[in-house]
Amino acid sequence: MSLFFSDLYVDTVAKGLLQPGEQVLHRVSASHAPWWSMGIPMFGSQYLVLATSQRLVLVRHKKGFLTGDRMESVDALPWSSISEVKMSGMFAKKKMRVKAQGSSGPVDLSLGVSGGFLEIPKNVDDGKAIAQRFGQIRALPA
Repeated sequence: MSLFFSDLYVDTVAKGLLQPGEQVLHRVSASHAPWWSMGIPMFGSQYLVLATSQRLVLVRHKKGFLTGDRMESVDALPWSSISEVKMSGMFAKKKMRVKAQGSSGPVDLSLGVSGGFLEIPKNVDDGKAIAQRFGQIRALPA
């Protein structure tokens, strides 16, 4: 089971992370589970992906055994440091691929994005919009 990100939570996290003049354009709730996790929720991560006018922010959440759900880390990636953002998949179950050079090292994530009940409204559509925005930024001359 994934974490539920309410609108209030997303807005509160965004206000704490945004720089002056920066605005959130799209937001996506996505999950990441390593191959060795065997579907055990404690080993997986839930990401809140915020696409802003200046960067892509990856907020990683973990499920704890006794401590409950918690925010684990935040990676803020300027659009210029991102090498790939791609959406693939069929129907309401999609994969978002993010490759970048972050401040703490290389980022290579394959995130599961799903739509429907208990997800951010327009979750899959916003994921597609993030990939499209990345393509537009890449097409601009340097």
